[in-house]
Amino acid sequence: MNDKICETINKSALLHKRLMNKILERFSLTYAQYQVLKTIKTHSSLTAKEILVYMDTDKATLSGVLSRLERQNLVIRTKDPEDKRLMHIQLTERSNMLCDQVAQVETTCADALTENIKGRELKNFFSVFERILENQQNKLEEESKRTKEAKE
Repeated sequence: MNDKICETINKSALLHKRLMNKILERFSLTYAQYQVLKTIKTHSSLTAKEILVYMDTDKATLSGVLSRLERQNLVIRTKDPEDKRLMHIQLTERSNMLCDQVAQVETTCADALTENIKGRELKNFFSVFERILENQQNKLEEESKRTKEAKE
């Protein structure tokens, strides 16, 4: 039963990503690009390092995504006035509007995913799923600590 949980979570995540990529084709965006835009929109202006933390991704992936977004005029980089080494990444007016449009479609999509699942059943699902996520985070931290100790 427990191995089925991991398999089901993984399958759900992959299906969600495929569905969102199909939807995002209309907006000439990839799922990764939208996630970066959404993260920036949530926090206004971020450095690449801050985006890495929020998204839990790697530098190479983020760098490529940011370069493509900049070429599409969806983000702009500005130097930090106090530390010239830091670049703040902000949305353009166009990407702000794009995020709002995609968010509407995303909400409709989320509503369809929970169709015929209401009230207590949905509340219970979220409660259990949040505990699963917490357990995963704890296990990841344990493994990271174990790996670090083994290297020392």
